[in-house]
Amino acid sequence: MASAKQFNYPVWTMVVREKAGGGPTLQEQLFVQLRRLIVNGQLARGARLPASRTMAADLGVSRNTVNMVYDRLAAEGYIKRRPGSGFYVEERLPEDSVRAGADKGQSPAAVPLALSQRGREASVRHWSWSRQDRFDLSPGMPALDIFPYKQFGRIAAKYWRRFAASDLGYGEGGGLAALRQQLAIYLGEARGIRCEADQIVVVGSTLQAANLVAHVLLDVGDTVGVEDPAYAMLLSTLRSAGLKLAPIPVSGQGIGADDIARHAPEARLVLVSPVGQFPAGSTMSEPAIEGLLAWAGAARGWIFEDDFNSEIRWRGAPLVPLAARKGGERVIHVSSFNRVLAPGLRLAYLVVPRELVPAFLAVQDSLSCYAPLTHQHLVADFMASGELASHIRRTRALYRDRAAAMMAALEDRVGDLFAVPELEAGLHLTLVARQPFDDVELSRLLRGVWIDMPPLSSYCIERTDLVGLVAGFGNLSADRVGSAVQRMERVTRRFLEKAGRSA
Repeated sequence: MASAKQFNYPVWTMVVREKAGGGPTLQEQLFVQLRRLIVNGQLARGARLPASRTMAADLGVSRNTVNMVYDRLAAEGYIKRRPGSGFYVEERLPEDSVRAGADKGQSPAAVPLALSQRGREASVRHWSWSRQDRFDLSPGMPALDIFPYKQFGRIAAKYWRRFAASDLGYGEGGGLAALRQQLAIYLGEARGIRCEADQIVVVGSTLQAANLVAHVLLDVGDTVGVEDPAYAMLLSTLRSAGLKLAPIPVSGQGIGADDIARHAPEARLVLVSPVGQFPAGSTMSEPAIEGLLAWAGAARGWIFEDDFNSEIRWRGAPLVPLAARKGGERVIHVSSFNRVLAPGLRLAYLVVPRELVPAFLAVQDSLSCYAPLTHQHLVADFMASGELASHIRRTRALYRDRAAAMMAALEDRVGDLFAVPELEAGLHLTLVARQPFDDVELSRLLRGVWIDMPPLSSYCIERTDLVGLVAGFGNLSADRVGSAVQRMERVTRRFLEKAGRSA
């Protein structure tokens, strides 16, 4: 067994640098985060710290910055210098004296944690950092640099000048009537889904939509067929509702009736993302769609259609939504404004059969699955002005160019390491490794250089054949793609070289 004082893993790469702005200096950020790693025990007492040159190279900062941080940590009693040997974490920390004088009773930190199974599941699969715009190559992030700020600013100014007291209340069940009306028009004209405004339920996220569907249509212990791999947080939401998940391996054609019969014969609901499935990237074939709709009718099952990518297509004919097809009466169509506008708006919606509307509204009220009323007003006015259609047209051309730059850079730089797919839609692509490796560790190291590429394996439920990385390009201009991919390549090849030597 390795000694407790032997430092085996580069924990300091967990340090996250904030981008330039009005916040703490780089030196202060590094000091605070290294001190936290020491106090929390992630940098063990007695452990040797890396040479300043090594840490500076790993973090992309100057050696002088690291030296000043080391000197400050030493002055405050967290590390000590051994001449000719380097810096080591102190065996006794300044916090020890505080703890020694504390109440002799049981410390709150010593109380055993008793997370529920659902809590443990959510904790293990939590990748919230992967959705932060400050990282490059983050999957699912739209082009925030061309968000229509001026148009929204004008609409917001007009909205707040109205001084309507009703706008500050709890709002209407199902969502703002004006927004639901605009969505009904949009879905009919752009997506071919015929529905009335009162069939639309506005919520704060796709996760809230899934929670509503689980509570309205299913009972605890019921089985849901889910794609494997799949969006991890959505799976956690379903598990939290007490449902059993039956993973169905996703192929290039999506999943169909035969797949359900083989892997999820007891399913009462099947969750699918027909276009640009996350993270596999597959789009459902017509035979798979026909089989899935036939299954729903024959088994009296339900289909949860997560239609998050359909508006973002720059080549080929758009796929007709399942809800717009014959047999679509057993489809719950779900989408959001995350990709067409911005995730910060916290706006999503469901289209539900008319006879189910009262139940959905009642459960929405009991679970408090609501969206910000102000944002509903702004988006409703934005849609009514015709600006949404114009924005979607602009972004399609933009995403086409960014996708092309991304695919070309990846093929050139790491095409020998990963299979780089051809894209026609969506904001992400999945790099499947040509040879297996620890994609979780590589993803963690990439984060240290401001690259957010979550590990493909973390989205798998039962599958063990998928290893790689998931990358995004929506929020990265074409002229910045090359440098980001270059950083990714440098870390990846260094990691694989070290892994090969260890093996």
